[in-house]
Amino acid sequence: MARVLLLGSTGFFGRAVTHKILDAGHQLRVLVRDPLKAAAYKVRGAQVMTGDALNPAAVNQACQGVEHVVSLVAVRRNKPQSMFEVNADGPRVLGQVAKAAGAKSVVLVSAIGARLDQKYKYLTSRWMGEQELAQSGIPGTVLRFSLVLAEDGGILDFFQRTSAFGPFVIIPGDGKTQMQPILREDAARCVVEAIGKADLLGKIVELGGPEVVTSETIYDWFLKARGIKKPKLHVPAQLLTPGAAFMELVQVDPIATPDEIASTQLANIADGLDSVTAHFGWRPSAPSTWVSEHWKKRIK
Repeated sequence: MARVLLLGSTGFFGRAVTHKILDAGHQLRVLVRDPLKAAAYKVRGAQVMTGDALNPAAVNQACQGVEHVVSLVAVRRNKPQSMFEVNADGPRVLGQVAKAAGAKSVVLVSAIGARLDQKYKYLTSRWMGEQELAQSGIPGTVLRFSLVLAEDGGILDFFQRTSAFGPFVIIPGDGKTQMQPILREDAARCVVEAIGKADLLGKIVELGGPEVVTSETIYDWFLKARGIKKPKLHVPAQLLTPGAAFMELVQVDPIATPDEIASTQLANIADGLDSVTAHFGWRPSAPSTWVSEHWKKRIK
């Protein structure tokens, strides 16, 4: 078993990855800003260090003695920290520090669609982060995921907020953007199995679930699971942008930003329906049969 440092352990995706790493028997160290959020990991035997993943000194200390580093650290918005500071500068700092500390490899989680294109700030910041890691010289694997689905957080929070907003369910654009959603547990398993996997070093791997569906179909899964009967209204993305820009300016946590609306119109498909099987040898679960049960509203 390996000695692994995980950055981003307390977020939406990080919780699942952390427990999968521990389940696999690895010696785990996590670097967190708030150790209280990592209390459950400490109980399971993980070493908890306090510090910021963007602070070179903190990352350097956390890298000492580990063989592999996994980074899930990323933000989709510029508040409170800049996307480029977190998503681009973060991997540069990590790569340089991990290499100097003698780590064998880094697994960086990114997003399908990462590209250099000023129209898409988030995706540009992820592409820049991938490039920075590669230029650091540390052997690395980049895992780009399609939409990750779970019982909480992520796109589910967006669906809950938008479905409760006004008399209509607003669908940006025509709703026909193709997606290849993958369940959080399956995505986390991919991350853990990529640790130290020699044939993936130096590669960018795109991963998704076993189904390609439209963005509207995923929203329909949610509406059906919750029994929501509101009529849907398709609105061109460009008409939603001014309102989103205003909300981004005046609200701490707007429903959507212009950058997010723009990216929803881009196809989000991996390099094949069998991408997980091709790289890891097993088949992920089908979200279409999972959501009907796991997205039901909890009765308190």
